[in-house]
Amino acid sequence: MEAKVKRALVFGSVPCRDWSFLEAYRRPDQQVYCADGGLNNALAAGCKPDFVVGDWDSGGAPRADVHSVTLPVEKDMTDLQAALHHALAAGCTEFLLCGCLGGRRLDHTAFNLVLLEWLKARGGQGILIDEDNEVRLLEHETVTLHPEEGPRYRYLSLLPLDRTVEGVSIDGVKYPLTDAAILRGDTLTVSNQPAGPVVSVTVGDGRALLIQSERDA
Repeated sequence: MEAKVKRALVFGSVPCRDWSFLEAYRRPDQQVYCADGGLNNALAAGCKPDFVVGDWDSGGAPRADVHSVTLPVEKDMTDLQAALHHALAAGCTEFLLCGCLGGRRLDHTAFNLVLLEWLKARGGQGILIDEDNEVRLLEHETVTLHPEEGPRYRYLSLLPLDRTVEGVSIDGVKYPLTDAAILRGDTLTVSNQPAGPVVSVTVGDGRALLIQSERDA
């Protein structure tokens, strides 16, 4: 029998007005990890925390009923990366990161996006989600989306991380591509739109962020 993937739902500290978007992603066996003030987000979302880690500068605090790790203020990684590190050590390989986009710290948002690369290099698959967006990293792979079955987004974009990303094909969209090369810094692959029940995105050589935006439901 195939072993079931261990999933971690990881909360950062960026607040959200309405956490109902998480319903489409919930799984009863997932573990809930909180990075500092992400503890408050988990509780607001109705999730029972399993682990909380932080230096307690963004609203979190150790709890007697939750396994907690206190970090020094001066350290070599963010609280979020530390939470991911602990989840990987516990055997999690699938990650949903929420409360990690937007907020007042653009630098944190940018670094959270590239944490998807850090996760992938260690055998993890991560997706960043908020009320209106979903972001995942593609590297030498194909992903199939079903826009009408899950959360529906108006737009999808492919953001190159390498200087050149080759073998890019996008099917089932308004502006299809076939075996194309896309360049970092160009905007060719921004604001595409699903055009059918199945969307396929392939990245042959290189790394790119697949960003779905403007959630309809």
